[in-house]
Amino acid sequence: MRIAAGVLLIIVGIFNGIAGMGYAAAGGAGVVAEEAAKEAAKQQGSQLTEEQKKALNEAASVATGGMGIFGIFLLVMLGLQIAGAVTLFMQKAAKFVMVVGILGIIAEVTGVAAFGVAFGVTNILGIVASVLALLAAKGYMGKTA
Repeated sequence: MRIAAGVLLIIVGIFNGIAGMGYAAAGGAGVVAEEAAKEAAKQQGSQLTEEQKKALNEAASVATGGMGIFGIFLLVMLGLQIAGAVTLFMQKAAKFVMVVGILGIIAEVTGVAAFGVAFGVTNILGIVASVLALLAAKGYMGKTA
């Protein structure tokens, strides 16, 4: 089970890395779009109404804050999940693998809950990999390698 969990963690880590780059890019694009909208308003000589400012700030905070931070979190998860997989293969540091499993579940649930994306195959695969990692780590915890 630990080999299967390790392989799944690597696959899910790659998916998280790809998604993380997308979310981080979307967060960066939000910053650029916000600055471009302000610059366009200045060049046209028109001032934004209070409603327009509020809508612009709200959209920018969601895009830049949430998506950018979540993208960085997913990129960190890429490294953690690969390290967790290697640790599983060697039957070492069971507590570290358990932390990676818990963070993996949090990453999958947070992506769906925070951004309203559909719960898809990659989310299910991520949860399965994390649960298998938890069970595999619990299986060899306290045993000598």
